[in-house]
Amino acid sequence: MTQLELLLLYNEALKEKPKDSIDIFRQLAILNADLDQPKDAFIYTEKYISNTLDFSILDNGAYDFIKYSKEYKDLKNKYLTKINILTFFYFYTALIGLFLSVILSFTKIGDRNSKIFIGSFIGANALFILDFVMYASNLQFKFPHVYRMSSSVALLFGPLLYFYFKSLKKDFRIKILDWIHFIPTAILIIFLIPLYTQSSIDKIKLMLYSSNHQKMFDYAIFIMKIASLTFYAYCIWKIQFPKETVQKPNIQAINKWSKSLFRIHLVFIVCYAFYGIAAYIIYSDISSFIYHLQIAIMCLIVIYIAYMSFVQPNIFKSEHVSLKDKLFSEKYKNSGLTEALSNELKENLIKLLIEEKIYRKSDISLELLSQKLNTTRHNTSQIINEHFHMNFFELINKFRINEAVKILEEDAHGNLNIIDIAYEVGYNNKVTFNKAFKKETNLTPSEFINTSLN
Repeated sequence: MTQLELLLLYNEALKEKPKDSIDIFRQLAILNADLDQPKDAFIYTEKYISNTLDFSILDNGAYDFIKYSKEYKDLKNKYLTKINILTFFYFYTALIGLFLSVILSFTKIGDRNSKIFIGSFIGANALFILDFVMYASNLQFKFPHVYRMSSSVALLFGPLLYFYFKSLKKDFRIKILDWIHFIPTAILIIFLIPLYTQSSIDKIKLMLYSSNHQKMFDYAIFIMKIASLTFYAYCIWKIQFPKETVQKPNIQAINKWSKSLFRIHLVFIVCYAFYGIAAYIIYSDISSFIYHLQIAIMCLIVIYIAYMSFVQPNIFKSEHVSLKDKLFSEKYKNSGLTEALSNELKENLIKLLIEEKIYRKSDISLELLSQKLNTTRHNTSQIINEHFHMNFFELINKFRINEAVKILEEDAHGNLNIIDIAYEVGYNNKVTFNKAFKKETNLTPSEFINTSLN
């Protein structure tokens, strides 16, 4: 068909009924694609799709003639499903997050409140990631009712993480006034109900053709979300870095992992702020890259929490158990050592260490110590680990170095030789004594003597 015939066909379409015109747009799109005229094929394809929302036209074999053209790639990128390694990774991470948020509700380990808040926080992140996957892969055209599903939780990220950190405090109780923090989310959902109840066709139209009203709504969501994230980040910071310098040991231990989570969350806030500025204020193309970056950070948050919940599930308790203690607990979980016998052996061990100073024996070993306690090596190791939170060698070295320090402090004039002190507390040579002494005191014996004399 010549250009003149195509023009006549198009003019005829303008005179026909709308239904006939749409059919002619389809014919013109396919004919131009078949004639390897990508620009015209693009124009008529857009006209046809905008009137019918029928993307199946791009499956027509005629488009094979223009599949390498820029115009066809634009059509394909805009309307057809596209899945790559990155979107698959995002999707996989979202599934991990959703699974973890559910499984935390059923596990018996940990504090109930902390599990609810951190589980909901993970779920909100996973929902946001999944929403992005549907958008980036064009799967939202196949499942239009998922449109803007993550908007409903836009104002939940800050409150959920804030209450999780609060729940780590001892004797935390959620109060009636605390529900005020969730009122903005409830109001937002009410505003979203008219959107969520629209038909699938109306939602597809909203996806394809952004109105000024939608842009204003997106901008409002950005302002509210960044304000919420900033406010609650400040509240969390006050919890994480209280004015008093001395904290309870369990809080210090919990902070070791939770501070990492908080820092990752701060990076996400910064990225989201830059994205909003680029997308809604300066209208820069870099916003797409920053958007990917913030999704990657959300994936990092989900993976980090999933990893920690697997390696150290006690992070969800108000009282922290160190990874070292957890490993000891797992090691001895099948032990036949009763609590009464454990306490008795502990008392006997203390007597051996303090009264008999058994650590002074240079040939002391776990086997010899077990014989003195009249028990097995396994039981001796268990009571040392559980009651003293260290292993056999750490325990012996600690008592030896503590006595060496006392001897050095009493020797005000420095008359004793270091090697004599080493032999006195149970070491066979000066090198081993020096290493153990520095590990315990951060000073060598010579440095300790000089410091004491000064």
